Amino acid sequence: MIIVDARVEALRLVSGWKAFVMPLIHYHTHDNFNTIDMKKELWFLCFALLLVACKKTVSSEFEMYGNTFGRISSDEFEVPDDWVSYNLMDSACSIMMPPNMRETFLDGVDIIDKNKGTNFCFYDSTDNMKYYYSRVAVDYIRAKKGTFSMPSEWALNTENGMALDAMVDGEIKDRSLILNGPYFECSTTNQMFKNDKLTRTYYLDTYYRRKSITGDSPVSVHVFIFQNDDKMVKMMIAYHDKDSLIFQNLFNSVKTFEWN
Repeated sequence: MIIVDARVEALRLVSGWKAFVMPLIHYHTHDNFNTIDMKKELWFLCFALLLVACKKTVSSEFEMYGNTFGRISSDEFEVPDDWVSYNLMDSACSIMMPPNMRETFLDGVDIIDKNKGTNFCFYDSTDNMKYYYSRVAVDYIRAKKGTFSMPSEWALNTENGMALDAMVDGEIKDRSLILNGPYFECSTTNQMFKNDKLTRTYYLDTYYRRKSITGDSPVSVHVFIFQNDDKMVKMMIAYHDKDSLIFQNLFNSVKTFEWN
């Protein structure tokens, strides 16, 4: 909470209490027997003024929108039972999504080439006819062997950091729209059992917070990069901060990514 300056508010309120306070002080200075009562009343008055002043608050963006903008926790993400698994890149990898997100091969009015990527968008599973802006855009990149890092390799270095920063320019076009960031991280997915051993996949995370083009609340964005020798998957997730309670775990879908 952003607290309004209590001293300023108290001074304003005191001006309206002078008619009560000054006679009280004058009366008690002539009556030694009532000194204790005077102190009690003055302490009560000061406490009341401070309490009134501190109750005047202004909601912060954190309280209005939730903690949507920030790094993904390195802890294990407990995947809800109703999440759905999707195969990507001709089953080269997979990811899980919450039930209010559904795969679509439409990008606006354009049809997506399934060999190049896919999209996920909000799906109203409650049939209440509401629409929320939420997008998961997935791009597939194929190259020759050795082009990309292996899934088990830490991949954040100076060269990659510069490439990620340039990628932001391609995503947002106008840097003046960025409110926070961009920031760069390297983290891991959930631990998974594969080929008789526990493994994790490293991914690069570029995240920032930008103004809404439509004038709505700010938009939080994460762009994830998954690498595997001759394959790479780029996944951009974005939604309005005001809808953070609806999509509160969507960014954590990155923890469910797995190379098959």
